[in-house]
Order: sequence, then C-alpha cells, then structure tokens
Amino acid sequence: MLLPLRLEIRPSPYLTLLLLLLHLAALASLLPLDLAVPLRLAMAAAILASLFFSVRRHGLVRAPDSIRGLLLREDGTLEGRQNDGALFDATVSRQSTLLPGLVVLLLQTARRRPRVLVLLPDALAADEARLLRAWLRWKSI
Repeated sequence: MLLPLRLEIRPSPYLTLLLLLLHLAALASLLPLDLAVPLRLAMAAAILASLFFSVRRHGLVRAPDSIRGLLLREDGTLEGRQNDGALFDATVSRQSTLLPGLVVLLLQTARRRPRVLVLLPDALAADEARLLRAWLRWKSI
C-alpha cells in the first residue's frame, strides 16, 4: 500500500435511510407515553432537530464541518478535510469499530471531544474502503 493515501467520502443514501428510520422509531415511541402533550411535542421537536442535523452532517455530508476527505499517513495519523475546506490532524482512537459493513472512526484531534465518522459501504469507492480497512488493521485499532 502506497502512503499517503487520499480517500474521498461520498454522501451515503444507506446511512441517510438508517438515520431516518431510527428517528421515526424514536418518534413512534413517544405515542404510547403517558406524558403531557406539550412535553411530547418538545421531545418530538428535539428528535426532529436531531434527524435534521445528523442526516445533514453524517448522511448527506453537507454541513460545513462534515468530514469530506481523509489523507492516511504512514505514521498511523491522518488528516481530515471538512466541507468548509478546513484541515485537521487526527489519530484514530482504539475504541473505533471496524465491522464488515460498518466503520465507525473516533478521531482524536486537538479538540476535547473526538470527531465521529460513520462509514457504510456506499460512502467510499470499493477499492478505497478496502484500503482503509487494510490501513486500520495495519495500524491495529
């Protein structure tokens, strides 16, 4: 594998659909609750706001701070590129998850909280996904 390796992250229709279905399930779970209507409406508004922001940031990759590209380096670090053009250096947390159809990267940056990147198979080209998995195994997350 030739490093550094640049990966381009695409919008994920699968992740968008999954987020929509999970938020709809959360909305449906409010129906049987024995709560005052204003409280249920407030909870529904919070769930809808969460749907909007999570689909925009993770599913459609349209938020200014959405991660649009990665540059994998030989030393095990990476550089992330956001939609707004900002670049950041990061390391991959050992708590990241690598499953056959899902990659959840926790990226440790200079910020206090890690950046989360959720990748389903449609978010990367097939060869890029294979190379990312190989890089993550080589790096031993």
